[in-house]
Amino acid sequence: MTYNSDSDNDDVFQAQARLDDDNLLVPVQEACRIGTEQVFSFAKYPSRTIRIAEDSSGGCGGKTWEAASVLSNHLIHRFLENPAFLRNLNVVELGAGTGVVGILAGMLMADDMAQAGLATSGTIFITDMLFLDLMQKNVLLNMSEHERACVKVAELKWGIPSPPEVLQGPVNLILASDCVYLEAAFDPLLETLTELSTPGITELLIVSKKRRKADKRFFDKLRKQFDVVEVRFLRRLGFERGRGEGTPAIKPLFVSRQGGRASWNAYEEPANAVCWLK
Repeated sequence: MTYNSDSDNDDVFQAQARLDDDNLLVPVQEACRIGTEQVFSFAKYPSRTIRIAEDSSGGCGGKTWEAASVLSNHLIHRFLENPAFLRNLNVVELGAGTGVVGILAGMLMADDMAQAGLATSGTIFITDMLFLDLMQKNVLLNMSEHERACVKVAELKWGIPSPPEVLQGPVNLILASDCVYLEAAFDPLLETLTELSTPGITELLIVSKKRRKADKRFFDKLRKQFDVVEVRFLRRLGFERGRGEGTPAIKPLFVSRQGGRASWNAYEEPANAVCWLK
């Protein structure tokens, strides 16, 4: 597979080219968003609204995508089942873009701290190789000082060693929404997932929109190193056909490093989900 680029030195993560209608390299791009805003409200978490500033002049990660909404609602579902599900965890969001998922996770962690009367809890690392200023802006726009104590914005590029601050302790949970879209990034992403994961400790929540047949190759490679089990409780996720903030069909999978499943704060099912959006 090849793609056109104005420069032979372009970073593969910034590639914006399209191949054809059946083999898209990246999500179909609309007009560049600079200074626009998306508002996220959640039917099952009505006390909070997240206002996300966008700037896609630096790439498609500078705007919000549907997978972020699906993953956010999945986190809320977990929180309502068990408010302590993020307590004392080290969480890393990969390819965060605007940061909406990590911001919500920080809010949920802070809510649990307040309800339980805790002074400290875990850390949510909101990471990307780009958009650091945009992510920090959205953190400041939406989070109180107390909530900001739960999150850290950090640069993390797939396929090279992660920042020492991210690796100070075992990573318990990895979040990724719409990170599977560029075939040249499949191997670097897998390298980073493997580096961050510890068997029996680390679990993943990945939501990706199915765009190309090539995307399946990523998950075929994922299955060689991670245990993947399909989730069957779609209604409990809050996405019924034609309703909710997701798309009509969602196929979540549980994912954990081979060699032992993690125990996710006594939640009745594994923490991980890879969600295909059709």
